[in-house]
Amino acid sequence: MFENAFGYQVEAPANIRIVFMWLCQDVASLQSKWDFYMELYGKEENTELLSALAPWSFNIIEESLRDDMTMAICRLSDPPVSGRDQENLSLETLVKRCTDIPNLDMQLKSFKEACKPLRIWRHKRVGHNDLNTKISPKENPLPGINKNQIDQILTLAKGFLNTISFRYAGGQLVFHTISRGGAEELIFWLKAGREHHSRDEE
Repeated sequence: MFENAFGYQVEAPANIRIVFMWLCQDVASLQSKWDFYMELYGKEENTELLSALAPWSFNIIEESLRDDMTMAICRLSDPPVSGRDQENLSLETLVKRCTDIPNLDMQLKSFKEACKPLRIWRHKRVGHNDLNTKISPKENPLPGINKNQIDQILTLAKGFLNTISFRYAGGQLVFHTISRGGAEELIFWLKAGREHHSRDEE
């Protein structure tokens, strides 16, 4: 059923195989969204284009992407169990099952440390709406989050999973994906539409 799915490794132990596959797909999805986000909002030329054409729409897209990526990162850094009986699909779940891989727990520790600012955002603004943070942001500031921090989180998550991949399958996975209709193509058509509109007005 999953033989051709990204991250499925038949060489991995049975109790790891499916968990590993879904986590690989979660990280690949997060990487794709981050690449899309940076292409749209990480280049001044593109942000000027978006602001000129449909600022309200692209503000909504930006906010939605940021919140979605925040939640995705925090899910990866969740404990293996929440509450009494909810098992989580998180990197720590793999640590509990991959006891034969040295230093995997140290890689997890580095990953979770890097995720701490995002977890504060999830608890205070994204997953919940903290009253004091909302009404008195100056007195209750949230930590700043920059591009380098997200890049580091992704690097640590991919490194963690590739440690497992190398241990069981002898190779590493590539988490960057290129798909038709991505951010570059969107920017291309937005520019083409603007140029066509400009010619019509002449």
